[in-house]
Amino acid sequence: MIKNLSIKHKLYFGFGTILAVLIILLLLAYNRFQSLAEANNWDKHTMEVLHDIDTVNNAILSIQVEVRGYLLTGNEAALSGGDKDKIAEMKRDLRQLVKLTADNHEQNERFKKAEAVLTTWADTLMRAQIDKRRSLGNTAGAADQMGQSRELRDAANAVLEGRRLLDEAAAEEDRLLAQRTQVSQRQQENMLMVLTVGGAVCVTLSLLVVILLSKAILAPLANLTWAVGRITAGDQNARATVNTGDELGQVGNAFNQMAQFIQTSQEKERAATDLLKSKVDTLLVAINKAAVGDLTGNVAIGGEDAIGQLGGGMGRMFDNLRLLINNVQKAGIQVTTSATEIAASAKEQEAMGVEQAQTSVEILATTKEISSNTSQLLKTMEDATAVADYTTSATAEAQGNLRRMDQTMHTMVAATDSINAKLAALSEKASNINSVLTTITKVADQTNILSLNAAIEAEKAGEAGRGFSVVATEIRRLADQTSVSTWDIEQMLKEMQSAVSASVMGMDKFSEEIRRSVGEVRQVVEQLSGVMDQVQKLAPQFDAVLQGMQSQAVGAQQITETMMQLNDATQQTVESLKSTSEAVHQLQYAATDLQASVTTFATAG
Repeated sequence: MIKNLSIKHKLYFGFGTILAVLIILLLLAYNRFQSLAEANNWDKHTMEVLHDIDTVNNAILSIQVEVRGYLLTGNEAALSGGDKDKIAEMKRDLRQLVKLTADNHEQNERFKKAEAVLTTWADTLMRAQIDKRRSLGNTAGAADQMGQSRELRDAANAVLEGRRLLDEAAAEEDRLLAQRTQVSQRQQENMLMVLTVGGAVCVTLSLLVVILLSKAILAPLANLTWAVGRITAGDQNARATVNTGDELGQVGNAFNQMAQFIQTSQEKERAATDLLKSKVDTLLVAINKAAVGDLTGNVAIGGEDAIGQLGGGMGRMFDNLRLLINNVQKAGIQVTTSATEIAASAKEQEAMGVEQAQTSVEILATTKEISSNTSQLLKTMEDATAVADYTTSATAEAQGNLRRMDQTMHTMVAATDSINAKLAALSEKASNINSVLTTITKVADQTNILSLNAAIEAEKAGEAGRGFSVVATEIRRLADQTSVSTWDIEQMLKEMQSAVSASVMGMDKFSEEIRRSVGEVRQVVEQLSGVMDQVQKLAPQFDAVLQGMQSQAVGAQQITETMMQLNDATQQTVESLKSTSEAVHQLQYAATDLQASVTTFATAG
């Protein structure tokens, strides 16, 4: 289930758990502290009661000493007036004892009885002794009489009863002190156990949270970094393994889709480039052969694309050119033969007038055929020019497609920048975690200060605060351990931030590779532009050939007109032998030029 949580919720869950355990531990410790403080207050209460009991006993003893001195000597100077202060102090302490033991009915009753007995002793019985001693004055045996007097016995019995009540109360307080000491000791032991177990649970849970967070965050980051490194090294088949549904899992899925898209695009681009290059190379070979007069090559390129249509048009053009050249060669041979025969039989033209007329008709038909072939060749060249124009437009469209591919690569760069932004946000969240750790460290410092204050108070308490001093020491040790654990977590967060920074550097390197691919696509665009320029250069060459063919058409027309004139001259052979002889010489010259022109072309049989 934790794999499908977001990184923010994972961090909140982990540190929230640790904080909850710390709060529970602090609450338990505070509860134990309250119990220890209450036990300490009860101990202090018992010590105050015992102290007041001792003060009352001392006051009784002081009062008895002064009164007995007066009873023995009868000297008024023995009654210095201090007995009144002692009596007042004794009464005040007895009232204080009654007030202190208001929560203990049995003790309170004892102190009330003791207060009544001792007050009666101080106010009545002791005054009766003093008055009787004064009445005896300095008579002989006055001290013995006082020793045997009823007043002295009543006073002594009252003092004994008061001291008995005070001793019983002191014994009860001692028993309560021992009982409370045992309870306090058990509470100290429980406090120590709570702190020990709670600290162990806190440390164990902290380690468990750190391990889970490390596996949930660092493992996907390491996997993604490995995949980026493999693609950067040229392994286009490398993919990141996605095992979580958090932000890192989403980044891994997006990265795998991007890597697959890049690989597919590069493969398609490479295949299209290779096919286009092979077709263009084949066309260039055929064109270069045709440029030197070799028309024997065959253009075996077809298809519905621009290059395929250009190849089909050039193939048809070469076929028409071969047919035309063959016809022209045959016609040149025929014209040369006819002219030779005409020259050899110039003297016999009168007898062979009819035969010359027929020959002129045949030559006229041949020249008309040449004119027709020339017109067909002219049309073929016009078709070839149109195909070249279409090739130029198709190449421009391919160039536009490559530009759109360049825009797609830019989009991929933008997506990579977005991934960098998310990783930066992850680093910022880790910084926020550092602030939480700072708060935990402050809490540990405050706990340490509190334990130090507790230790000081325990030292002031002396022997009674020794157990509390041990507890304060354990709390301070727990605060130190919390500070150390917080420091370890902070170091792990620094390592995580370092890993995130490394991932950002890897993504920057990956962006640089994409930008380099964009440069390569632009180079392909420039090369395709060069191809388009070369194809565009073919158009002027086709225009030149077209102009030549037009010139040949004009020449063929001129031959036709000449042959018509020759036909007319044949009809007048008898009248103009000289003119016929000159025409035959001109025909020989034209046949020789035509034969020389067509011998530069090589055609397949």
